Amino acid sequence: MRIAFDVAQTCGPKAACGWAADLLAKALAESAPDDEFYLYHHFGTWLNPDTSGGTRLQRPNTKEPFRHMTIGEARELWAAVASGNGELPGSPEIVHANCYQAPKVGSAKLVYTVYDMSFWTHPEYTTEVNRLVCQQGTLDAVSRAVGFVFISQSTRSEFERIFPKLRARQNLVSTVAPLASRFAVVAHPRGEISSRAWLAVGSLEPRKNYGTLLDALEQYSHRSKHRRPLVIAGGSGWKSELLRQRIQEMGQRGLVRYLGYVSGETLNRLYREAFALVFPSHHEGFGLPIVEALSQGCPVITGRNTSLEEAGGSAALYYDATSEDLARSMLELENHPDLYLQKSSLALTQARKFDWKITAKNVLGLYRQLLS
Repeated sequence: MRIAFDVAQTCGPKAACGWAADLLAKALAESAPDDEFYLYHHFGTWLNPDTSGGTRLQRPNTKEPFRHMTIGEARELWAAVASGNGELPGSPEIVHANCYQAPKVGSAKLVYTVYDMSFWTHPEYTTEVNRLVCQQGTLDAVSRAVGFVFISQSTRSEFERIFPKLRARQNLVSTVAPLASRFAVVAHPRGEISSRAWLAVGSLEPRKNYGTLLDALEQYSHRSKHRRPLVIAGGSGWKSELLRQRIQEMGQRGLVRYLGYVSGETLNRLYREAFALVFPSHHEGFGLPIVEALSQGCPVITGRNTSLEEAGGSAALYYDATSEDLARSMLELENHPDLYLQKSSLALTQARKFDWKITAKNVLGLYRQLLS
């Protein structure tokens, strides 16, 4: 097979979608050494001023035809393909889109990754510009793609609810290919209670539900004997001006420390050292921080919505929507050492269910089914 793989989102600071594309590209190339992979660092209208930080794969079966192209050169090439007057590098049989772009790809078969549907179901969680980009990309995919990859069963169910007629298309192929941790699963669970802070991971945006977490932290701090602070790792996001002001004020009282966007190495250390991850998100396509924390034996508190139970399984401790119940769950985990150590042990069992080799196997199966 000749597969063109979109890695445009990996060229800047990587959010979950960027990490997913990066890690899946590596797993695919390793799992299918006899197939050819072409990494596209410019994809459709996602054109990067600098591709030097993008995914690199120095393997005999991979090439990077867009890597040294300028924005102008890439724009001209994609425009020529769209008009029917050009060909994509490598003459791929499959083109796999990972950045909410579904461009015209000539005679190749287009595969499209669906990360989540929150821009349809909860447009208030994002900006108008981002909502329109994601919706347009998905609508283009509905008309052009012949293969869909969903990162959770929850996302697939939401997609099929919004586009019910798509299931009737006879030439359509789809698969659920869950994400996995970017960090190797540690060998042993925790043998003692961490003395460190709570951890939250995710950009400062409405979907991540930081307001409820900060309310819960205030309640927890009044009742806890330990009064652990909260460390937040994540970009500045959007619609977050009031949230940032509140974080600053709580930081002055020693309750919160905001780190901003952190490197993968730093994030791995935070997972290893944190008392527990608190992940109160309203809506997730998968919930990658949950699996990453579990892979380091870090207990997790999260909610029962969208895909979070798929990621957390029996390893996570769940709360029921309100800040009061989240504070209660934080105190329960803190005050019961047996529960804490049990959740750390279950964490590793749950994390091992997710593996990039398994994800790659699912995706390669979809490619082969399309080409058969």
